[in-house]
Amino acid sequence: MKPWALVPLLALTQLATAEDAAFDSNGVKIRYVSEGTGDPIVLIHGWMGDATTWGKDPAGNPKPTPPPGFQVIAMDCRGHGQSDKPHDKAAYGAEMAEDVARLLDHLKIKKAHVIGYSMGTFIAAKFAATHPDRVKSLIYGGQAPLLTGEAGSREIEVFAKAVADGKGLGSYILEVSPPDRPKPTPAQADAYANYMFKGKDVAAFAAAGLSFNQLEVTLPQLQKCAVPTLYIYGSKESKNLHDRVENLKKGLPKSEVKVIEGADHMTTLINPEFGAAIVKFLLMSKQ
Repeated sequence: MKPWALVPLLALTQLATAEDAAFDSNGVKIRYVSEGTGDPIVLIHGWMGDATTWGKDPAGNPKPTPPPGFQVIAMDCRGHGQSDKPHDKAAYGAEMAEDVARLLDHLKIKKAHVIGYSMGTFIAAKFAATHPDRVKSLIYGGQAPLLTGEAGSREIEVFAKAVADGKGLGSYILEVSPPDRPKPTPAQADAYANYMFKGKDVAAFAAAGLSFNQLEVTLPQLQKCAVPTLYIYGSKESKNLHDRVENLKKGLPKSEVKVIEGADHMTTLINPEFGAAIVKFLLMSKQ
């Protein structure tokens, strides 16, 4: 998937070779990929994703494509991709936001634009709340910051219970199956789960998901990070998300919203409007 839909092909031929590296973040190895030069952007993927969310080469390796004049840094969040995968939820939560700060320290970057998608939005918001002086702009994709008391998800609870029970993840597949499509049989759900999670560290995914309450923030904390902010999500997202964004906008006057018509949580990322809106916002924020 390549969010930067408007980047000219000519620009791609002028990019430096991507740096694929890792660093120690308080005892946990964090893998990241850096591409391009210029104003830095940190990309934070969603739950169960990795750095390939933002683009990959033919071999399947992460290869985010930066807009001209920007450096993009896509990280594998702890518990995901090629980063270390603790199984204790105490190793996640706020530590995931601190990984962003330590990544900037490692790269000797004082401030960056920060883009998160889904879980990445929770992490980006926690980072902005705890390190407001290190943020140039914020883009929240597919989600909104978690305000105090908003964490908690039946999807995560079902996933974590299935992992703990050790009887397969078919129950999770049944839980998240779209209601407007034919529901798979338990056997089909088990088979799909075996395919989907083959080789994945599901215990690490569960630990990360169960720690999201530690990523909650308050509105006054977010107000201390008074930078341009964009919320971007699909029109098929839940009413709960729409309402949360509208509530946050009232207290964060520098924020704007882009709703992609007809897109849902998965298809927003690959919609050309997603990349176009992000590039436009970044260029305006850079001025």
